[in-house]
Amino acid sequence: MAGKEPSYALGMHLYKGILLPNIVLDSSVEALQTFEVRPDDIWLCTYPKSGTHWMGEIVGLILTRGVPEKIDRSLATSCVEMIDMKQKMPATREEELKNPMDLTPYMDKIAAAPSPRLIITHLPLRFLPPKLEERGRVIYVARNPKDVLNSLCSMMVKGDINPNMPKDAGWMFLLSSFMEDKAHFGPWRDHVREFWKIRGKKNAGFFFYESMKKDPMGSVRDVAALIGVDLTTEELQKVVEHSSFKGMSKTYATGGAGAKEGNKDFFEQIKTLPFLGKGYAGQWKDRFTVAQNEMFDKFYNEKMTAEDPTFEFE
Repeated sequence: MAGKEPSYALGMHLYKGILLPNIVLDSSVEALQTFEVRPDDIWLCTYPKSGTHWMGEIVGLILTRGVPEKIDRSLATSCVEMIDMKQKMPATREEELKNPMDLTPYMDKIAAAPSPRLIITHLPLRFLPPKLEERGRVIYVARNPKDVLNSLCSMMVKGDINPNMPKDAGWMFLLSSFMEDKAHFGPWRDHVREFWKIRGKKNAGFFFYESMKKDPMGSVRDVAALIGVDLTTEELQKVVEHSSFKGMSKTYATGGAGAKEGNKDFFEQIKTLPFLGKGYAGQWKDRFTVAQNEMFDKFYNEKMTAEDPTFEFE
């Protein structure tokens, strides 16, 4: 019966060997090869649950010189490769058949947006516009994989992403999929490696989630330099303050009171999907058992090389 099946939108499909959510349009991924990149574009690239919305807030605050109410969040509700995600995600196939989703490419909205554009994506670098780091600004945020997995599981549970899957089963499914290179958006290590290799390019920045937590002032300063904004000391402090966990919690809780009209969709989405976590590193310890941690460490040590980035897990 259709009523008992999870919706098609919650499923996955293969695209050139990479497992992608069904909300990603293959046509949009193909179109990215000829997508018009503007010199002042800011491409925020991450593996899911690696600090995407946090870095997005930092960039928005830098562009508005520390004023959250002035941030343009009109492109923050979806990734360039997806459909427009401001709509409600159907949980079951029955619900989906009664109210079909709008499959309009979000890329269309991005293409028509004024500059400077903050463009969010979870795609591997090889699927993005050729020589992107030479045509626009690229910001990549990487997070230790244990916290990535923990955050993914928390989002599934809190956001009721797949209500038909038991909580324990969901965690084991995520863990095993990750270690078998069957996670969505491809193997984590390959995703990280591709962007790590371009980190020395003039317009490309590679940021560690854990380092950003330890030195938010220095991180904000580096991001501002990358996107070409010279902040005063006072403006820098405002960006750090409003992009902290406490600052973002306050902004999200008030729904952006006094914010731009175009931000309505973003704050509506925030109410339904738990984009804001607890805001600290090392949360994986609350999820992994001793045996699971030992198994993951073995996998990690076998797959990562001396040429790969080094992550902090505490």
